[in-house]
Amino acid sequence: MEKQKKILIVEDDEHISKIYKIKLANDGVLVLIALDGEEALAKIIEERPDLVVLDVMLPKKDGFWVLEQLKKKPELSKIPVIMLSNLGQKVDQDRAIALGAREYLVKVDSPIQTVIAKMKAYIGMAQP
Repeated sequence: MEKQKKILIVEDDEHISKIYKIKLANDGVLVLIALDGEEALAKIIEERPDLVVLDVMLPKKDGFWVLEQLKKKPELSKIPVIMLSNLGQKVDQDRAIALGAREYLVKVDSPIQTVIAKMKAYIGMAQP
């Protein structure tokens, strides 16, 4: 049997992360949640998720810091990261891509269903 896919959602807005968790859990995806940058890095190291969805504005350490730490570690650097933020400036998007994020999505421009479809594509789950 194929191992259950695992996504880490790094989001300090618990309402948003719960929506993603419920929608993905219905499709059999294990969803882990981290509320700040330090917790995110610890969970990535411990859990080795198949995908990280990372907010930029976080307590303690921001998403850029998490992404930098992740990409410095060869054993973690292959984990795909989607940045999902309210920061829509091109400079933030360019920085995220330069640091190794696969995509940068602006929350207000990205409906939940679109984000979920992208998450599923990254972990190899086709949309029904």
